[in-house]
Amino acid sequence: MMKKILQIRENKPGGTDNYCRGLERLLCQDDDCRVLPVTNIPQQPSRLFHYTYRDSDLEPYVAEADIVHVNGYTAQGTIDAMQMAHRMGKKVVYTAHFHPFCYLGHPLAGRLFFYLRMKPAIQRFADVVTTINNEDTRFFRSIHPRVVQIPHWNNVVEEASRQEERIPKMILFVGRLDDHVKGFHQLAALPEHLYDIHCVGSGEQPFSRADITRHSNISNEELLRLYRQASLLVVPSKYEAFSFVALEAMVQGTPVLMSDRVRIADYMEGIDGHSIYHYGDSKEFVDKVAQTIGITVDIDAVRRRFDPQSIISQYKQLYLSL
Repeated sequence: MMKKILQIRENKPGGTDNYCRGLERLLCQDDDCRVLPVTNIPQQPSRLFHYTYRDSDLEPYVAEADIVHVNGYTAQGTIDAMQMAHRMGKKVVYTAHFHPFCYLGHPLAGRLFFYLRMKPAIQRFADVVTTINNEDTRFFRSIHPRVVQIPHWNNVVEEASRQEERIPKMILFVGRLDDHVKGFHQLAALPEHLYDIHCVGSGEQPFSRADITRHSNISNEELLRLYRQASLLVVPSKYEAFSFVALEAMVQGTPVLMSDRVRIADYMEGIDGHSIYHYGDSKEFVDKVAQTIGITVDIDAVRRRFDPQSIISQYKQLYLSL
């Protein structure tokens, strides 16, 4: 008998939404485990708890599923969804998309909310916790008996167009420009006019230079073209639980320089085409840019390690065990 899986997450774009929609694409037609279309269930804004759900809004969606896969950890709505699913006799998979408390905007508030409200709910209602990196896995194994680590996957759709010619000195940054966590400010350390810097993202640009070209509201095809033209992608983030953009770039053969707080590195050992610097060390960042730009990426190794078919198998094994 086919199991139907409902994904519940906050109704806004971002990494968690990409994860849910990607999982839907992987398993939207599977004969054994079918992920239902990702839907924006009505949410009630809350100044104290971010957002909440009314039972009457959740119930019809939860009723359709055999398994409820709840995503998120800083909102009362996450607890509401797990509690409703448990009350209706559904199996609950929980994925936090966790950021360590010290990297949150309000570390003490995040820690208090988690330990006073989230932790008891996870322990009581979640049948299994899934994680995407080693740090998350260690943390959740300290509070839950069943934790399964499954990485993200290569979600890039191949284009039929010709391969773009690499631009030797082109550096690419992808991410919100005014979000201090994403680290765009780190690019100010690069010598002016030595590189051709391109940035893709929303938000107010914190500084301007003649060697920086900004791209806004571009299509996925245009982003793929930039990946293929660039000789380096930089991910200078204060923290990333994974990094879709690093994976997207390496699949296109673009080398990546990332900070030591970007957790896709947990899966990159032995794969050529990336390097790591210590977050906040501007001199090391500049030196590593010079060392990494234009190096060869082992595309086949990247694709093998983040193979969608392998990920499908791992999720199906998880869902069918419940």
